[in-house]
Amino acid sequence: MNKIEIYTSATCPYCIKSKKLLQMLKLEYTEYNIDDKFDTICEELSSKYNKQIQTVPQIIINDNYVGGYTDLEAMYKNGKLNKLLH
Repeated sequence: MNKIEIYTSATCPYCIKSKKLLQMLKLEYTEYNIDDKFDTICEELSSKYNKQIQTVPQIIINDNYVGGYTDLEAMYKNGKLNKLLH
């Protein structure tokens, strides 16, 4: 089973697009709304994945950092998303 995590904000249109794409692909995910602790979570993710993270959504699939919606969409279109999935 895949472990998909998505860090979101309630008002983010790209978060909504990311969730719709995952739903279209029939992939289950765990959503973390980080509105109340945005800076703290971004700092933790930045440290963990050695990336400068300042936006949402942030998507992690099977402990692999994907990035945001445009990264997820690109991986889907070029077939690289399937390589991350079990």
